[in-house]
Amino acid sequence: MKLEKRSVFGWPRSAAGSASPRNGIAVHYDGSNQGLAKKKHASCRTYWRDTRKFHMGPSRGWADIGYSFAVCPHGIVLEGRGLNKVQAAQPGGNETWYSVTFMSGPSESPTAAQVNAFRELRAWLRGKEVGPALRPHSAFTSTSCCGNILRKLINNGTLASTKPFEEELDMNAEEVFNAVWGRDSIPAPPGGPSGPNWKGSSFLTNTYRDMAKDSEVKALRSEMAELKSELAEIKALLSAALPPSG
Repeated sequence: MKLEKRSVFGWPRSAAGSASPRNGIAVHYDGSNQGLAKKKHASCRTYWRDTRKFHMGPSRGWADIGYSFAVCPHGIVLEGRGLNKVQAAQPGGNETWYSVTFMSGPSESPTAAQVNAFRELRAWLRGKEVGPALRPHSAFTSTSCCGNILRKLINNGTLASTKPFEEELDMNAEEVFNAVWGRDSIPAPPGGPSGPNWKGSSFLTNTYRDMAKDSEVKALRSEMAELKSELAEIKALLSAALPPSG
C-alpha cells in the first residue's frame, strides 16, 4: 500500500478524540466532480490540504479533517485522522466505523488504481481487527454520499474483493475501432512502404486499411455469387415457361 502520512503535509498528530472503530469502513466521496484523474498527484495533495482547511474552518469547526483516510485516482492512500480516532464524517458511526473517502465526485468512476488502493487499505485495516463491513455514508444519515457509482461497487462486492481490479472497456468491437482508428489513426504517407516517410505506425495503419478493403471485396464477391445463382434460377424458369421455338 502506498501511504502518504500526515507528516507529508506538515500536520501534527490529530487532535481528534481517541476511539476504537472496529465495525468496518464507511465510504464517502466529494459532492462535486474533481477531475483529479487527469491531473498530477500534486493536485490530490492540494485537494487534501484544502479539505482539511474547510473541515477545520468556520463552516464545520471540526478538530481535524473529517476522514480517517482518502484514496486518490493515482492509487495512493492519504492519511487523515488516521488510526484509533473519532471520525467526524458519519453521525451515529463516528466512534465505531472508519471513514474513507474517494477523491472523486458524483459522475466520476474510480480508477483501477483507486479501487486497488482502497482494497489494500481495507486489507491493512482488517489486519488491525477492523471488521469486513462496508457501508455508504447514506447508511448513517440522509445524504446522496457516496453516490450511485460507489454505492454500486459496494453492493456488487467490487470494493470488498481481494483480486486486482481492472477497468472494463464499455465498448463493443465496432466502437473500439471507430474510437481508435477513426479518430487517432495515422494516415499512411504516399510512396508506399519503400518511401522515406514511412514509419512503423504507417505500416500498421496501412495494414488495417488493407484488411478493411479486403473484407469489403470478400463481401462483394459473396453478393455477386448469390446474384449469379439467382439469375441462373430465373433463366431456368423462363426457359421452362416459354414454348420451344419452331
